[in-house]
Amino acid sequence: MTEVPASPLTRGLRWLRTVPTAISLCLLFCLVFAAEWYVWTRVGRAAFVEFFVATRDPSVGWLLAPLAHLPTDLRHLTSSVVQLLLFGGIVERRLGRRQFLGLAVVSGVATTAAQVASYVIVGVGARPVGTLGASGIVLAMTALAVVDSLRYRLATGEWHGDATWVWVLLGGFVVGQAVFGLVTLAFGSAQVGVVGHLTGVFIGFGFGLVRPSRSVLYSRVEGR
Repeated sequence: MTEVPASPLTRGLRWLRTVPTAISLCLLFCLVFAAEWYVWTRVGRAAFVEFFVATRDPSVGWLLAPLAHLPTDLRHLTSSVVQLLLFGGIVERRLGRRQFLGLAVVSGVATTAAQVASYVIVGVGARPVGTLGASGIVLAMTALAVVDSLRYRLATGEWHGDATWVWVLLGGFVVGQAVFGLVTLAFGSAQVGVVGHLTGVFIGFGFGLVRPSRSVLYSRVEGR
């Protein structure tokens, strides 16, 4: 008998079952967002800054800022979750749970610290400033997925899966936007944490480039 190919929905659900850590991190983003919204609307701005914003002074905000989003911007949360499911899922399948979590922690802390340090160095404003956002983690995952896929392609002449080239193009576009942030930073018109974004890209690129060739060649194949 001829086996009927699984539908795209079935394949997608199967794929999601192989990336439980990425899904868990997405759920954590959503839980933090819900907590942010509650504090912002019910407690006040001062409490929100204390718990969810990293400033030059030590605070609880340093723990939650790398997982946070502006509570007034649901679109940013949605974008982070979608990108993390896709690119973070690819990274989890190729690196495994422990290295995935390690990359998430390092990129989250490093990108937050880099952005706060940039404010301190340039002396932004007379009042204390801080940062928050999960973009650093998401961009590190995206950059790593792109570099790892390209290394595999260059070494074997093939992609990991039939649609991998699509994700590489999409990931390259996302990373390119982050790098383009240098232009807005140079003209003093940046509205986002450009330094944090670039730090996430560099971490992902760097980790992707130093991965042993054997690990790259024996990565798990997407969609199977």
